[in-house]
Amino acid sequence: MKSAPDSFKEYLQANNTFIMADLYEFRLKDATTILRYTTADINITVGSRCYLASGPLISRSNIRMVLGVETDTLNLEVVPRPTDTLLGITWLQAAVAGALDGADVTLSRAFLDDSLNIVGEVVLFFGQVAEIQSTRSSVKVTVNSPLFLLNIKMPRRVWQAGCLHTLYSADCGVNRATKAVTATVGLGSSDTLLRCGLSNPKEYFSQGYVEFISGDLSGVRRTVRSYTPGSLNLLVPLPSIPVAGATFTAYPGCDKTMATCAAKFGNLPHFLGFPFIPEAERAI
Repeated sequence: MKSAPDSFKEYLQANNTFIMADLYEFRLKDATTILRYTTADINITVGSRCYLASGPLISRSNIRMVLGVETDTLNLEVVPRPTDTLLGITWLQAAVAGALDGADVTLSRAFLDDSLNIVGEVVLFFGQVAEIQSTRSSVKVTVNSPLFLLNIKMPRRVWQAGCLHTLYSADCGVNRATKAVTATVGLGSSDTLLRCGLSNPKEYFSQGYVEFISGDLSGVRRTVRSYTPGSLNLLVPLPSIPVAGATFTAYPGCDKTMATCAAKFGNLPHFLGFPFIPEAERAI
């Protein structure tokens, strides 16, 4: 059941005409990036939140709501313009690279009077991005209500070969600062390739990340797709090509295997995997 303040209900009962606009909020998993758009022709401000009319064109399906514990869903189609950016790159590039994965989405409806003043807001749907499909010009987003969390397998710790800990977390125990390596951007770098003087073994930084500490890209962080000595391939393109001489910090990644935990991090006492469980097709 949708809730609304009594003053708003009284306004709707006393007035025959009003203007409605959909409001969309995307809160990315980094917890700092929040995108707000509206279907109105003008920016809509509700409290301290400003919803932009100049963002991507967003259309939606009807909201599907059912009784019981079946997951409610909302389907969105986002058609960004070439100038619409997300995390410093185009909307389409960011969506394909996973920038929207797991993002929280809130759909609200704002009601305005004839003078375009906000008289009320109703939250129509809240959920988390579950699936993304992209075309050359649009992104189709499926948003599930929080009920989909009931699909999580219990108990939380499952029997699997790979480690269940997140690298550098408190459970993992590896000190991030002790593994940081500072390097300088070399000539021939691009927005997805960093030439540098790193000489660690092949794949040492794969699945890790880099963070720039000087230059125009200072503070920008990107995941490392693959690494060979002297070369880092990034998962998501940088907002611009880094200049030679800019410095960055590289952090090694982990493939969750026991061998990597022991040899690369010396952290075997904290390893939480079960690599000696026989595979089902090999069990006798």
